Amino acid sequence: MGTSASSLGPNNQSPLVPPWAEQGDTITIEPSSGSDGDINTDQSDADGSQDNDSNEIDNAQVQSEIPGPAHIPAQPNRFASARLAFGKYAQSGGTTSNLRKSLKSYAKKSSGGGKGTSRRLASGITAGTGLLGIMRGDSVTVNHQKLSLGDLKGLTTDQAIDKIASHLAPDNADADAIRIALDYALEEALPDTNDFEPESFTDEVIQETISCYLTDLIFQDVVTGMGRAWFHVEPPSKHHRMEEELRELIKVIAQEQMDIVTNGNPSNITRDNITKIQIDAISMTVDEWESFDD
Repeated sequence: MGTSASSLGPNNQSPLVPPWAEQGDTITIEPSSGSDGDINTDQSDADGSQDNDSNEIDNAQVQSEIPGPAHIPAQPNRFASARLAFGKYAQSGGTTSNLRKSLKSYAKKSSGGGKGTSRRLASGITAGTGLLGIMRGDSVTVNHQKLSLGDLKGLTTDQAIDKIASHLAPDNADADAIRIALDYALEEALPDTNDFEPESFTDEVIQETISCYLTDLIFQDVVTGMGRAWFHVEPPSKHHRMEEELRELIKVIAQEQMDIVTNGNPSNITRDNITKIQIDAISMTVDEWESFDD
């Protein structure tokens, strides 16, 4: 991905939750009016009621839905042990035990735990709520600009993915990370066809997209957090293999947590619960690392 080799990452004075993760533009999700591109607009809540009201989401609302204190105190020298273990992982040529040890320390000391990570990734969760709206066939408004599946008809799959990612990426420091995660998730989950097919967004594809999206958000958070520890990777050609190993480890756990929070039923992902589902899946994924063996 090209992100690991060039960043020193946050330092011990960096806030656990940056200010732009606590505020930002509102995303409005409205049921489509029945255009040709409208699919899945009859999605029902678990209790059988229709989910037809418009929703608004922003980072402040995401923060309010995360349980626990809003401001988690950062531990002194919080990155030291995680980066030390990750440096050993880099120097060893990729010993998985050192990677798991690094993630365990990152979860316990560096990141503020699962809830701290969810708070830090609030911009991504806001964009993910908008992503579900688009996949369900809704009209999603960001900065007075609307986008729905009907607007993507006639585009190639690559063009449609780029349009969705550009539309949902926030105007803050997380923009590039969120755009990359959206690109990755949609490329992974959508069929490998040249022409974009709006009907491809089945319940199963939607869950796979959300799982891949959260995987990459968490992955990029870890890559950034490890900072200078990446400099121990030699030769540089090892970077890509190690990033793929890290992402795969995160993906396996994130998919397991998504299955738990959706009760194994992709149709349970709705406009009303997608924000909570993302918060829970991120929190549970990071908290799972704390159970890794030393």
